[in-house]
Amino acid sequence: MFSGRKTAEKLREEIRSADAAVGEAMSALVTGDTDAARKALSQAPKTHFVDMGWKVGLASAMIELKAGKRKPGLQKLIAVCSRLDDTSLSRDDKNYLRLYALYRSSEASKDGRAPVEMRVLVEDFRFDHTLVTPLLRKDFPLKTVDDEDAPPPPPPPPPPVPTDAG
Repeated sequence: MFSGRKTAEKLREEIRSADAAVGEAMSALVTGDTDAARKALSQAPKTHFVDMGWKVGLASAMIELKAGKRKPGLQKLIAVCSRLDDTSLSRDDKNYLRLYALYRSSEASKDGRAPVEMRVLVEDFRFDHTLVTPLLRKDFPLKTVDDEDAPPPPPPPPPPVPTDAG
């Protein structure tokens, strides 16, 4: 009776730990530090795909792509996206992640087109961006933003005031 409660708590802790490791890895990727990203992701405990394994797999694929290992990275992206229907994520979250993977695979390809396998997974779907979990948008942004917190440019100087010297 108590072992079930302990097992459930252990699973919740593993999920939290894996989620934190993915967050650290994705933050390291934003700065371009693939070694730190690998190290952070290696701290993630092994979890089932449906629990948090999909997120770890997606982060692992991004690390491979960032490290220049295009083929293994694309294969991992395709594998994760093809199994997203096994998870309990909402339809909008799944479609958002598939679109994210499509964008990243397009960026990684030589000709700017995602592999056919990825395009088939993303073909003909819709999602409401406002219903996507904010944590997914934080860890896996669709757009690559360089300096999100940069202040706006300063206003132009005022035009010179004509003087009446005459």
